[in-house]
Amino acid sequence: MASLSSLRALARRTTDPDLAPLKVRSCRDLCNWNKTPVERRGEPLFACRGCGSQWVPSEHWTPREASGHIPPEVLTLLRAED
Repeated sequence: MASLSSLRALARRTTDPDLAPLKVRSCRDLCNWNKTPVERRGEPLFACRGCGSQWVPSEHWTPREASGHIPPEVLTLLRAED
């Protein structure tokens, strides 16, 4: 019989990263959003260097920089979808 720790290790290795929830953390006024080289669920993945939050275009919120502005790459992407 497999031990509990070996079953957990197996689950970690076989979990599809596209099924894991995005990281969304409270803003700390350090927001600096950047497009990553990774795709999530077929969408470009953006990450905040300030808090570690993640965003994809299908989310129902829009990332903003610490200044309050929408990052240019995000704005271009959102305008293309309209």
